[in-house]
Amino acid sequence: MKTRAAVLYEMEAGRPYSASRPLAIEDVTLDGPATDEALVEIAAAGLCHSDLSVINGSRPRVMPMVLGHEASGIVRELGPGVQGLQVGDHVVCSYVPMCGVCAMCRSGTPSLCEPGGRANASGTLLTGARRFRNAEGRPLNHHLGVSGFSR
Repeated sequence: MKTRAAVLYEMEAGRPYSASRPLAIEDVTLDGPATDEALVEIAAAGLCHSDLSVINGSRPRVMPMVLGHEASGIVRELGPGVQGLQVGDHVVCSYVPMCGVCAMCRSGTPSLCEPGGRANASGTLLTGARRFRNAEGRPLNHHLGVSGFSR
């Protein structure tokens, strides 16, 4: 499907960002959900300090990257195996994907999910997949935990 995203192609843009414009708002392709994934129509998203840390280079990530992980939306489609969500649910997204089975997730601190942290740093989903592509078909890295939802 086609959607729009805030894409960062290079870190360490000069300030003020209103002049250097490090983000490009682009039409991108988003693949549908695979096993254990949900497609969420984003109703609102913001850029937070974590995004700014990527933009200024103090939290290096792989480029190019879709930013805006502080988001809320509505579940529009479920991939096979998804439990605990229904189409139409209102959800919020998390900065770190949560696997639900590691020691940190099981102990009630999913924001410290080790597999999620590795996925976040590498710009992928927990499965290693990248679902966004730019107009040329090149994969775009993720900076959002689309596997972390709350009702």
